[in-house]
Amino acid sequence: MSEKLINERELLDRVAQADEKAFEQIVHYYYPRLLPFTSNITKSRSIAEEIVQEVFLRLWLRRDELDRIYHLGSWLFTIASNLSFTYIKRAAVEGKLLKLLQLAQADHTLDTEERLNWKESGLLIHDAVLRLPPQQQLVYKLSRQEGLSNHEIAARLQLSPNTVKNHLVKAIQSIRHFIGRATLLLF
Repeated sequence: MSEKLINERELLDRVAQADEKAFEQIVHYYYPRLLPFTSNITKSRSIAEEIVQEVFLRLWLRRDELDRIYHLGSWLFTIASNLSFTYIKRAAVEGKLLKLLQLAQADHTLDTEERLNWKESGLLIHDAVLRLPPQQQLVYKLSRQEGLSNHEIAARLQLSPNTVKNHLVKAIQSIRHFIGRATLLLF
């Protein structure tokens, strides 16, 4: 790895003009720096690789805003850090049920009845999401399935970040309530 990326400003200007070669130079320089950084935060190389790819995708998609970036490295590491911590928060928010579902999928020693229970739990969450009001459902899916932040969702849906947060909180409460009711009916 070289010490410093030469002509970073020039490369950014070229990327702003959709120059793929300049973009490749930036990726080639920063990818091996961002990957261990995100791996250290997420504790998962595969998740880190996805996050780093998302960082570069955002750089490319926001190339018309590159004139506002004065320190590319800082910008890239900030985006990588935010995405990594968002991933961790999402994993925690999804709750124990989803974590247990993931563990169950990885554990091939579960017997048939346990596998059926885990599958039913996943279907239960899916059903709960489908019962949400359309706006809550959309916000929840953008957050959980597409991994967008509240600010990104707000921009995409032309809502305030606070409205997005409220929709997400209500969606999660509704999902928990639905699962709680369904669980009581089963027992």
